[in-house]
Order: sequence, then C-alpha cells, then structure tokens
Amino acid sequence: MPRKTGLMLAATLLASAAYAQNAPRSAEASREGSLMAAAEDLAYPPGALSAQQLESSTRDLFAQDSMNVFRRFPRDKTEAMVKFYTGALALRSLNPIQLSSTQQMILTGVGSGQIKLSAGQQGGQSYDLSGGPKGGTGIRFFALTYPSKAAVEARFREAGFTVPTFSDIGGGRQAAMVTDPGGFSVQVVIDPQAADNSNDGVGVGIGVSDLEKSRAFYREFVGLDELPPVEDPLLGVTKYPYRHKETTLYLYDVGKGHPADTGNAGIQYVVSDAPMVEAKRAHRGIAVQTPLNRLRGFDLVTVWLHDPDKVTNYFAQVGPGSRTAQERGSAAGAGQSAAVDPLTVLPPIPNDYQPGRTAWGDPDFRGTWPIDHLNGLPLQRSVEQGNRHFLTEEEFTTRQARIDQLASRYEAEESSDSIGQGHWVEMGVGSRRTSLLVVPQNGRLPEMTEEGKRRSAKMRSSWAQGQDFDWVTDFDNWDRCITRALPASMMPMMYNNGLRIFQSPGLVVIQMEMIHEARIIPVDGRPPIPRQIGNWLGESRGHWEDANTLVIETTNFRTETSATSIVTSGSPPANNTPMSTEAKLVERLTMTGPDSIVYETTYTDPVIFTAPWGTRLDWQRDDDYQFFEYACHEGNVQLRNYITASRAERAAKAEDTP
Repeated sequence: MPRKTGLMLAATLLASAAYAQNAPRSAEASREGSLMAAAEDLAYPPGALSAQQLESSTRDLFAQDSMNVFRRFPRDKTEAMVKFYTGALALRSLNPIQLSSTQQMILTGVGSGQIKLSAGQQGGQSYDLSGGPKGGTGIRFFALTYPSKAAVEARFREAGFTVPTFSDIGGGRQAAMVTDPGGFSVQVVIDPQAADNSNDGVGVGIGVSDLEKSRAFYREFVGLDELPPVEDPLLGVTKYPYRHKETTLYLYDVGKGHPADTGNAGIQYVVSDAPMVEAKRAHRGIAVQTPLNRLRGFDLVTVWLHDPDKVTNYFAQVGPGSRTAQERGSAAGAGQSAAVDPLTVLPPIPNDYQPGRTAWGDPDFRGTWPIDHLNGLPLQRSVEQGNRHFLTEEEFTTRQARIDQLASRYEAEESSDSIGQGHWVEMGVGSRRTSLLVVPQNGRLPEMTEEGKRRSAKMRSSWAQGQDFDWVTDFDNWDRCITRALPASMMPMMYNNGLRIFQSPGLVVIQMEMIHEARIIPVDGRPPIPRQIGNWLGESRGHWEDANTLVIETTNFRTETSATSIVTSGSPPANNTPMSTEAKLVERLTMTGPDSIVYETTYTDPVIFTAPWGTRLDWQRDDDYQFFEYACHEGNVQLRNYITASRAERAAKAEDTP
C-alpha cells in the first residue's frame, strides 16, 4: 500500500493535572498551569499547635536532602533548553510531566534534587532578567560545579553552544558565566574535587533588595544553615550562603529600585507536613502566593509562599501515590525513603482539558486519530526490563536505530524503482516506553488459567507452526479477513493504523482502517443486549465522565477470536489468546488537549487469565491522514491455497513413507 507521510512524534508522557477533594473552598491554577483547589479541611484548627511549633522553622519538616529549583521559559525554546541543560550541562534527563494541556515540565537531576524546566510562562508573574545577575531582585542565576574544564568545553561544543571562557576565582577553581537559551544566567564552576554532572548539588543566586529581611526569612522561617559570607570575584559581590545539604542559596544585595523578577525561577521544598508550614506562615504573617491546597492527581498537598522580594518558595508534601514518593520509594507512614528507579514510574494523566461540545452537548472527540506512530512499541516488554515503563538511553538508541534502518527501505525502493516492504510497512517513531502493557507492572501478559491453556492449545491459525490445513476452521478470524477482534483491533500494527471517531446524538462510532470495521457505541444509557448474543467485536456501551473522558464497556464477545494479534509487536506469536463469554473490556479515552487523547484499556477474562491486564496509548490527531483500502476479503484464494498445498505436502510425504 502507499506509504503515509507526516509521521508524528510520539506524544509526550503525561502526568495529571490535579483537582481538589474534600470540602473545596476555591479553585485556581498553579503558577505552572495545573489546577489546584484550596480546602478547609487541610489546615490545623485554631489551638491545635503549640507556640513552640508555630514559632520554630520549617527545617524539621524537610523530607529531602536538597531543595528543587524550577525555571520557567518561553515554550518555543523547549528544544534548545533541553539540549542546553542535558547536553551542555550534562544534567540527568528524567521523565517529563504534563502539568496541563499547554504546560509541560522537563525534569533534570542534580544530585538528589532537580532543576525543573517549565515550558511556558504563566500570567501574574514578572519576567525581567535585564542586567543579568546584578540587574535586579529575584533568582538570577544557578551555579553548577564540575571537575573537568576540558569535559565541560567538549560538551558545550558538541551540543552546539558557545564554549565558556573561564576565569580563576581562587582555591584552584575557575568559573564562567553563561546564559541559557531563555536568557537566564548559569555560573559554571570548575573544581577538581567536585563530582561530575554537578551531582554535589546546585547553587541558587538570589538578588535581594533588603539583605537583612531576606537573611532572616531563610534563616528563621525556612531554617537553612547560615554559612559565612563569601566573595564572588566573577560577579564582584558578597554572597551570603544558606544551605540545606546539597543545595545552597546565595543571597546578595542589589539595592532598591531595580527590576524585580518573580517569574523565571523559584524554590521547592519537599516536606512532611505542608499544613504545618501554612500554620507557621500564618503565625508570622508571611505573604502567601497560592493557599494551602490539595492536588489529587499528583497526590500532593502544597502551599506557595513569597519571600520578601516575592520569590516563590513552594512547599510540597508528597503522598504515597505521588510521583516524587514513587521515585524516592517513600513508604507511606514509615517516614523512610529508598531509591526507586524513576523509569518504573508511569506519570498520571492530565484531567484539566475541557474539549468543545457537539451541537447536542456531548464532548467533541470527532476526528482522525491514527496510531501508526506507535508501531514498533511492543505489547509486552522483555523479562530483562522488569518493572520499567521506560527505556534506558542505550535501549532507546538501539530501538531508534532499528526503526531508522527499517524506515530507510522506502527510500531504497524508490531509488531502485521497486516495491516491497518499505512501501508496505509503517515504522512509526521511537518511543521511550518499554511496552503498551502497563498492567501488570512487569508489562507482560499474566499467566493463563489451566482452562485458558487448554483452549489456547486447541486454537488454529496460519501463524501456528507445524499445523495442517483442511478447512476454514483451521484458520483464525484474521486469516479469514473477518476481524482482528478486540482489544487487538485497537492496537498498532505495521499498516492500516487509522482510527476515526464520528459522533451523533446518543452514539459514538470508532471506524478502523484495518478491515474497515466500525464500532457503534451507544452513549444514551440503553440497556445491554442478552448475554447469549455474541459479536465479533462484542457489544459496547459508553458514557461520559468528567466532561473529557469517554468510558466504554464491552462484553458479549464471540469465543472463536484471539484477544491478541501477532501483528502487534511483542504479542504471542500464534494468535492463540482465547476469549471466553466472561471477557470484558473497559476503555477510557481521555482528551488531554485539542490534538491528544490518552487511550487506556483494562481487560478481564477470569476463565482465561489469572489476573486482569491493561494498556495505555497516546493518540494524536491527524485529520489529514488518509484511510487506504484494505483489500483482504473472506473467501480470498489464500485459504484455498493453504489447504491444497497442505494436502499435497502430506500426500507427498505419505508416498515417500515405506
């Protein structure tokens, strides 16, 4: 078939935009664009805390050996910012999160902490970096330390950035001031005793208008360790360091009347009790930026405060289900943390986007949503990948090289004036995910029951090895061009990956390019059909949830079909995953932006499997995608040829047998 053009990049891994629970008081957007909700039930009641608790600093509440810092930048600088921080500065690249439909945060690791790069600058903030580090108040630079100047110069050169010019700053150290693609200063320090990739931590330079007020805030309220002042010969200022283990804030006086920057950067503290922070804040009369709130999607309780120059100080209490807790291996209620591979953590799904409405009032999901970009992402991951949802850098490089090699066949065939697999197979793009399966955690199909194994052994297919063919019942339903069945039909394969959604009052229709099947899904509350009636694609009923999610429940499957298909990479090889009359498929389609849907499945069949399993796919709108003919049809001569060839082969063997 003709090759489709315009393959789209795989959707960015998503994380939830949060909303409140339990007695909400008011809802608003965080400075990063995700939804927050203040709640009366979070605060300590009057009189619950002693004077000593209220007057002490927040230091005893710290739950991480560092502070995180975040940096907001114009969205159009995203690619350059990623290259600068992970390439030139060699910070660890962590999995990004999607804070809202328009707000993405890129995470980079520095020791146990993070520099969080937020793509998109929110309103209500002052963005003014004019004059550089000494040009005004606010967080004006980061300081990162490396052992080898030659390695730093090589990384800058390789990443395509101007190589820094270093100056001696005493003590055998050198430093240079560079600017990131968004105009923010970074002080690069060379210290032969430092850990590489600045894993000793990060320094944060903060210009202040009233040095004594700011020093008191970070010393007495936040509770950071106050260190002796140091001279910075590169900037020509005296810096007043305030440290918590790996992270040091450097306060320096810029005087009054200068531009104030409150938007480009801020500080985050991971704490054990955000309501306690709020109580201490209220007792001291410290200005609040965003009130005490609960973010259910992130499982966080947060309060955002201002320092004397309105620099964001963001205190976050992590729950056991939060991404931070999962990555750190926090044990709920145990107050302990252990290292957990962040590649095993699947971000939650944004829930803040509100799609448009159809003329009859339903959320409007209409459009073309091809999944050819996911071809090459296997259904199951390898045993060696364990519980990892994401590839290592080495694994991703290998996968991308394989996809590039296969995709090059098209150009090779064009140049040689030939037609082959290059024109037939759509290779998609490299995904960092290890598997379509996200449940169970190991990304592999659960073990079959004994009954499931018995039925699987009896299934017939042209994909089975060593099988004889005598009649149409020796072929599976896809061999016969009937259907790939569900949930297999909703999974990517090598071609014909188009999906199109139509809507009319009371109905949603999902048309599939493969075999041109159409799933007609009532959403008007009609009752299910009798269980005795079985359909190739089952019988579906849908309903709308949270104004942006379509939930579809499908039962009444025919039992001649396979729930998986070999043409989805990483699937069982013989199309022999049986289905019973107890099979049930639940699908959730959550629109996370105007051109993105997260598609989730949960499949249960207690007769066949010992546990449920489920997938997660990121769909992307492409209304220019063309559906091509799928010319296979039942009665195709392929079946007759298989049968006649199989019979002839067996007859020849019989003649040769003495």
